[in-house]
Amino acid sequence: MNRKRFIQMSREQCNRAREQLNNPKFGEAGPSQNVDRYSAAQQSANKSNEVFIEKSMGEQQQIMQVQDEQLNLVGKSIGRLKEIGALIGDEVEDQNQLLDEFYGDMGQTEKRMSNVQRKMDKILEKVDGKKQNIIIGVLLVIMIVVVILFFST
Repeated sequence: MNRKRFIQMSREQCNRAREQLNNPKFGEAGPSQNVDRYSAAQQSANKSNEVFIEKSMGEQQQIMQVQDEQLNLVGKSIGRLKEIGALIGDEVEDQNQLLDEFYGDMGQTEKRMSNVQRKMDKILEKVDGKKQNIIIGVLLVIMIVVVILFFST
């Protein structure tokens, strides 16, 4: 609204100046009257300009304050995101360490299983078919005895 008012006032002043220039009595007045009219119009225009500038500066300062507040909020949000990112990074490092330990344990377990498998293969090579059947039968009898003892008590 301030700008519209300024433009309206400026138009009115321009129209008054045109009217004065078109007025045939304008040239009859002495030079001091013309200077006074000019200086009064100039002062009025300057005052209007100053009011407009002051209002504009006030509005701009308010806008800048709002923007500063918003920037502060954004800064705080970025700070929180930075903290969360650091926590996530720490958690990822911990998980990597656990995975490394897990893979190390798996490697050891794999080696043990390979050794047991090799030993089983050697034992199976030494034992022929009849001996295997006898061993299976003996193990079956032992298992039945253990099951009976387990359920009888």
